[in-house]
Amino acid sequence: MIENRSRQRLIVISVAFSSFMARLNNYTVNVSLPTISRDFNVGTGEASRIVMSYLLIITSSLLLFGKLADRLGLKRIFIIGYIVFVAGSFLCGIAQDINTLIGSRMVQGIGSAMLLATSFAIISKFIPSDRTGWAFGITSTASALGVATGAPVGGLITGYLSWHWVFLMNVPIGIIAFIIASRKIPDERPRAKTGEPERFDLIGAVLSFLGLAILLRALNTGKELGWGSPSIILSFLASIIVLSLFLIREKRCSAPLLDLALFKDLRFAFVLSATFMAYLLIAGNAFLMPFYLEVIKGLNPQKTGMMLLVYSIIYVIISPYAGRLSDKVRPGFLCIIAMISATVCSLFFSFTLQFQGFLFIFIFLIWLALSYVLFFSPNNNQVMSLAPENKQGIASGLFNTTTNLSYVFGVAVFETVFSHAIPGTSSAKASLLNADIPHSILLKGFQATYIFGGLACLAALLFSIAAGKMTKR
Repeated sequence: MIENRSRQRLIVISVAFSSFMARLNNYTVNVSLPTISRDFNVGTGEASRIVMSYLLIITSSLLLFGKLADRLGLKRIFIIGYIVFVAGSFLCGIAQDINTLIGSRMVQGIGSAMLLATSFAIISKFIPSDRTGWAFGITSTASALGVATGAPVGGLITGYLSWHWVFLMNVPIGIIAFIIASRKIPDERPRAKTGEPERFDLIGAVLSFLGLAILLRALNTGKELGWGSPSIILSFLASIIVLSLFLIREKRCSAPLLDLALFKDLRFAFVLSATFMAYLLIAGNAFLMPFYLEVIKGLNPQKTGMMLLVYSIIYVIISPYAGRLSDKVRPGFLCIIAMISATVCSLFFSFTLQFQGFLFIFIFLIWLALSYVLFFSPNNNQVMSLAPENKQGIASGLFNTTTNLSYVFGVAVFETVFSHAIPGTSSAKASLLNADIPHSILLKGFQATYIFGGLACLAALLFSIAAGKMTKR
């Protein structure tokens, strides 16, 4: 543990930079996609690969880099992650064709995965336990700030400079963060074990990567191809088979990529399950709320972006205080309060969607931000505190894999719930863009999705309560 407060702050800043850049880069790139499509003369399907390749690489390789961090050292993987991320960003910025850009985004995704897989573990390992809540609060604030500023910054850079600078701006930020991390994070390596050197689970790494990659592809193309189409059904079956083989492999392997012993502590399993369910509402709301504001409320994209800033601004302001609170109050208790609030919030909004004006939208966004600000930092704190010291890297990688999968699941499930609530449609986007469908019918779809969001938070609440009861024992 690092006792020097000044050094603690610099370590947290270097970790916060990684969270900020990962989130900022997602949203700035999304805004620049239309311009990139025009410059390279490609369709939206091919342009979407710029986003999907990045997300696929991150989610599929987090477990791998978490394990490598436990084996080779957190600092080594973290600073290499910065090097790879900066290199990938530079290559994206100078790309002259779509294939080079997609390939460079995959390099950038590898760097992001290395950073995300180690960031929480670095805080948990080097920051004293009475200040980890504060540290997680700072990193959560940085992440929210990246989300809040991503779209406006991306629009300004693309409009006044060019889309190339959306990627190139990461280079100086990444270099500064790399210098801080390399100088201030302790160069502490795992203790060497006596006897035969530990083998690396290459087969497990390949199986986990393939299984998650196939699953992500199915989730992201299901709404276009149809969830009942043969290719999507086969993809889901293939992912189940490959991931099942991965779990069998990990159970039998002497040095597994994913140590299933982590789940013998049911508190860890329950907290991770609560994380997955809680993120569904955040993902689904991020997907559908812009459509609600533009189609139902008639706002233009600029005003929609400003309206959505309410959530991020509240989160950025309150998050550091929530982090400090989790150092003084049991994190599990805060998570329970947060999910009670989020459940009621989502159900409340589902029954106020049809009201005129924007009052209830403001209430919902502020309420949602306050609910989740009480959940994220304490929940991060819980996950890492339940993992043994020699498994912090894999726990961090597993946590971030869970949140990424939940985000993709959330968008897919909310889209499916919405489309099934609208008679005669198979796609949420198609029905929302169809001017012939009355708003009263569309509102039924929105209502169904936010009721589902409330039920997802209720499930997260039950998992949090279960984890809390086991803690008391």
